[in-house]
Amino acid sequence: MLVLHIVIPLLLASALLYLFVLWRPNTVERDIFPEAKRGKKQKHVLFVTAHPDDECMFFSPTLAALSRRPDVTISLLCLSKGDYDGQGDVRKRELLKASVHFGLTPDSVIIVDDPHLPDNPKKAWNIALVAKTVEAVAAAGDVDAIFTFDHIGVSGHQNHIAVYMGVKHMALTAQRFKMHPLNVYVLESVGFARKYSSILDTIFAMGTFAVSRESQLFVADLQAYSTGVQAMMMHESQLVWFRKLYLAFSRYMFLNTYSKIN
Repeated sequence: MLVLHIVIPLLLASALLYLFVLWRPNTVERDIFPEAKRGKKQKHVLFVTAHPDDECMFFSPTLAALSRRPDVTISLLCLSKGDYDGQGDVRKRELLKASVHFGLTPDSVIIVDDPHLPDNPKKAWNIALVAKTVEAVAAAGDVDAIFTFDHIGVSGHQNHIAVYMGVKHMALTAQRFKMHPLNVYVLESVGFARKYSSILDTIFAMGTFAVSRESQLFVADLQAYSTGVQAMMMHESQLVWFRKLYLAFSRYMFLNTYSKIN
């Protein structure tokens, strides 16, 4: 009875809401930039990730949406080359190929190869080093907005969480950004059921969006979803069976919800 009277109507409403947002995308459009930067002709957005393929698996709806805006330049800072299995050089090349699908050039993709920032869920990253690295890139590129992980890091990976902690530390303490403001958005982590509910999570994503005026929601249409899948196909070394299922069922291929932390 619970399934018949509550679950099925909820799922149907979520699917219809997804279609409505595709029909009226302005429903979920909000300015992502600081008020002081809104008059800037060409704005700069930086994505900060931990490993090659994070950009596809977690941020592709946002990347696809922003890549369509002629007034936005996108850069990607990946804080490791993904060398956990000894394939770091392969994964660097894969990331560069994947980034092309989001309109990024090789010059706009920065891949850090630092022994103090290893791809290893059992080794803690130095938060101050993460903050310093991100600050240097953000300052050099006059970045206006940053998108990265939240305190759970979607999957709970310690490197993802360290990225969040470093970016947050930078945003709240760096003196430069008091004079030259930038907005920092962190990707909402959700539970297992929502994570693998695809577009059926739309109703909950809209709830997150409605709660705060500073939250952001990006919804991928079929073209944007296809872009994300094609980009992920470039990460051939990572295409094991469960990641292929992820591409089909993960809400992160269709929906990105963010909170602003600064």
